[in-house]
Amino acid sequence: MKNKNTNITKALVVGLIGLMPLISCKENVETTPYSSFTSANYFQSVSEAYSATLGVYEAMKSPNTYAWNIPLVYDADTDVEFLSPGTTVNDWREVSHYYYLAGNSLFYNTWSTLYAGIDRANVVIERIPQMNLYTNGSVAEKADLNRMVGEAKFLRGFYYSELVRLWGDVPFKTKSSVTGDDLRLPLTDRFAIYEQVIKDMQEAITALPASLPTDERINKFGAKAILARVALFAGGYSLRPNGTMQRANDYTKYYQIAQTQVNEVIASGLYQLNNSYSQVFKNQSQQVFEPKESLFETSFYTPAVTNTNSSSFGHFNAPLTVNGLYGSTLNRVFVPASFYTSFDSGDLRRDFSIARYSLDINGNRVPLLTAYTNINYVAMRYSDVLLMKAEIDNELNNGPTMEAYDAINAVRRRAYATNTPGSGITITLGAGGTGYTAATTISITGSGVDASAVPVITSGRISAITILNAGSGYTTAPTITINGVGTGAVLTPGLQTKRTNVTVDLPVGLSKDGFLLRIQNERAWELCFEGVRRSDLIRWNLLGDKIKSTQDAVKAIRSQYNYVASTNFVKGKHELYPLPQNELDVNKSITRQNPGF
Repeated sequence: MKNKNTNITKALVVGLIGLMPLISCKENVETTPYSSFTSANYFQSVSEAYSATLGVYEAMKSPNTYAWNIPLVYDADTDVEFLSPGTTVNDWREVSHYYYLAGNSLFYNTWSTLYAGIDRANVVIERIPQMNLYTNGSVAEKADLNRMVGEAKFLRGFYYSELVRLWGDVPFKTKSSVTGDDLRLPLTDRFAIYEQVIKDMQEAITALPASLPTDERINKFGAKAILARVALFAGGYSLRPNGTMQRANDYTKYYQIAQTQVNEVIASGLYQLNNSYSQVFKNQSQQVFEPKESLFETSFYTPAVTNTNSSSFGHFNAPLTVNGLYGSTLNRVFVPASFYTSFDSGDLRRDFSIARYSLDINGNRVPLLTAYTNINYVAMRYSDVLLMKAEIDNELNNGPTMEAYDAINAVRRRAYATNTPGSGITITLGAGGTGYTAATTISITGSGVDASAVPVITSGRISAITILNAGSGYTTAPTITINGVGTGAVLTPGLQTKRTNVTVDLPVGLSKDGFLLRIQNERAWELCFEGVRRSDLIRWNLLGDKIKSTQDAVKAIRSQYNYVASTNFVKGKHELYPLPQNELDVNKSITRQNPGF
């Protein structure tokens, strides 16, 4: 579910997987409890091994990771979004505003939760091959157990890649924790960790099923897509211990790894874009599993148990309401107007992703949210695979190939609805009429869905119409009704002019740099508010520049615009988070802090 305010807000979702509790209490600074396995005899059946494997997934559903911190807080304050101001010590807003303190509990909570997932993975990887059923079970039992080892290897690699993405060099181990010394390890160079991550994921891919999943468990091609993203991070710029932004001398080897993965995902023929961009997120919000577009997602919901929703998406970033009738949202995530205006007017993604309203007591919107949500967090969509394909080919071929054009143009055609039978609406204002008040509203009915608009009232007349959402699926002009007092206004409905592929497709002949710029913009429009923008900007070495240009743009619009990222951000410091103080206090094997801290 996407939706942000200009002042603008956002929405996502996650689910309940696993049965072992994830403990991450900042009061216990002596050790991070890395494992919930206590019985040496636990792995006696396939069902016990399955339960242990689900426990590895558990780390993803915590608010410390993908239910809140990683996609919502850690990705904020870029050129596409920023969080509401706040100065409270140890507050999540400190993190989003680049006021990083090593003692902020968010950092340690995320750190310890990811390491808990890693240690659970290590236990599964060690213990399942020791089971009698692993070698002597039935064909089905051995296949199931082999898959579980693959899942654990993938998740171990995934969690380590996230630690490296957020902190750079981190402690590293591939065996389960047995003694206290196992919890006090020195920092390992990030590229050594990346090598193991790539190895883990490649081994996992051979053990995972190739068929489309029916649940949130990772499959072969989801793992390939995530591996491609990890390889792009490894091949991009990162902040080094000496305070400089660098990329590896042999960075193209990571692009080659990524290229192999995305090519195989595309060649599988299993995946395709939903014809409607908005429908992707409607399905997500309604727990409609869409495996052809979503390659990897995390569940935050158990249908058999009420009130198990644990995601902050929607509650955290949906439009604000003032009446409990509509539910309660925090309205914490906002969009700079410069990003809103960067969309082309025919791009349907803008009006679906960005809400230009908050609801008042007389609003007509359907109920929103009363607290947290059960919407899955989608970690990888097929459109991301296509955009990675375009970027990788452009880099390795020193300019775009026709396959690169095809990949990015497929995403753009969906955004402009050139592949769908319907379209969005238009409203043309004729006479403004007289006697209208602030209570005047507009109703839209017709063959499509989701269109909405509000009138601008000036001295009793309708002086303009603001279309909040052009909707989709309209095959004929809708019926428009003006509600309330007043008379004489004339509103003429119509349909948006559909773009031809010639208009929507990128011009052939772009340079390598020109095509990369188009990709960078397209990733912002397509993947906004999905938790990847900040990391994309870092790997391109653009984060500081984009923050500065956003600050300049919003100042030109509104002198008091509350965008503080540019004030706090320091190049060569804020591309990584400080190592958590709780970890430094007890782990004396770590002898340095990240640059600038």
